[in-house]
Amino acid sequence: VMLSFQALIRQHQQDLAHLITAEQGKTLADGMGDVFRGLEVVENTCGMGGMGLAGESLMGLGTGIDCVSYRQPLGVCAG
Repeated sequence: VMLSFQALIRQHQQDLAHLITAEQGKTLADGMGDVFRGLEVVENTCGMGGMGLAGESLMGLGTGIDCVSYRQPLGVCAG
């Protein structure tokens, strides 16, 4: 599923960048950069099959993108 998603992003990079430009008012180059960074995350996710994801942090998800999980108490909560 994720590899199909990756192929769709690659196939429609230009269209996605134009949508980002229209919706957020960014330049086309910024929109392409956003699409590229998203594609990096998807590609990294596709390669995580054997990693086990046991850690609390994932470094190098994309260019300058790291993911760190923090556990903090929220106090008393009602459900």
